Amino acid sequence: MGEPEVDPGTPAPPPLSMFGVGDSPFGRSLARLGLVRDGRITPGRATLLSVGVTWLPLLFLSLVEGVAWGGVIEVPFLNDFLPYGQFFFAVPALILAELVIGRRLAGAAAELYRSGVVTPESRPALSRLFDRAASAWDGPVVNGVILVLTIAAIVASVIEVREWLTGGWQYTGGRLTLPGWWYLLVSGPLFQFILFRWIWRFLIWAGFLFRVSRIPLALHATHPDLSGGLGMLGLTQQTFSVVFVAFATVMSSTVAHNILLEGDTFEASRPEIFVFVLICVVVIYAPLFFFTNRMYGARRLGLSQYGALGHRLSGAFYAKWVKGVGTEVGTELKDSTDASAMADYGATFDVVRSMRPIPVSLRSIVTVAAALVAPFLPLYLTEFSFADLLQRMAGALV
Repeated sequence: MGEPEVDPGTPAPPPLSMFGVGDSPFGRSLARLGLVRDGRITPGRATLLSVGVTWLPLLFLSLVEGVAWGGVIEVPFLNDFLPYGQFFFAVPALILAELVIGRRLAGAAAELYRSGVVTPESRPALSRLFDRAASAWDGPVVNGVILVLTIAAIVASVIEVREWLTGGWQYTGGRLTLPGWWYLLVSGPLFQFILFRWIWRFLIWAGFLFRVSRIPLALHATHPDLSGGLGMLGLTQQTFSVVFVAFATVMSSTVAHNILLEGDTFEASRPEIFVFVLICVVVIYAPLFFFTNRMYGARRLGLSQYGALGHRLSGAFYAKWVKGVGTEVGTELKDSTDASAMADYGATFDVVRSMRPIPVSLRSIVTVAAALVAPFLPLYLTEFSFADLLQRMAGALV
């Protein structure tokens, strides 16, 4: 089946760069640093530069200040797990997500146009939604507001610094250390700026999906994706797990800090981890519930229409092959296509009956949940040694 015909007068589908990084102020900044080429982020350089700006200066300044390890401070820099989670994984992952998520969102938006899910009459409205989302995705005003929020977070940190940094490598002897200043003015704000950008972008995409759910859609209950043709949205929403896994890594680092340095236990932290993972999964897929009412309507209509069709087909099959037939019915039925048609109809009706309330599979949800749990798995080793873990695994197998 080819692509649906498009009236030449209707707006064109969005370009794949609609949610990209190439034309944005942030993207141009990355390009000047050599991190973006032809609209694509170079992963190696992005990782090295982000670590070089955030973590390495903290290490150098901690060595200069004498707070890198040991000494009289309670939490030396090299024993603090939070900077590892923030700057070795979270910041590089959030930068690389610019490419992965942006291109996937643009592809899904274009697929809405090409697939025929949005009716031809609604394509102009969809095109306006494209433009609205793209303009809000990135720009001077957006980045300016995010910068103001970041500065406000810095000011709040300065006000509360004595309470939440006392005894650590950032604040000791009644003053901020050199690495403490770098964390407060460079590393921390960079992480917060990128974090705020992704929170904003998630909200923009959620708003886009909400508005799409309000325009006329041609949902077919027989679509094999079991989502009426919206299955691509579930796969697209799954890509946001990259951002939330970055959050999970930061939280895992915090929990590790509390376990190893504050006396907490992994067992006591399990409910907190469970709630965190559950909330993340709900937040990731929450925008898809905007389509639930439309999908339920398509399913009800499909069950009604195909139920009536099934009744007519089964009635005709009964009249032809059961009621008043001769002894050669077996041979005749084998040479007929009627039985095959009934089997095909049964499979079609099963698809209609199995249509989901939201356009995402249970397998995708479990995959995202597993990805969110992964950063917390090393914490399990705080309960016992790696050798004990191997012994328990061997005992389970035996």
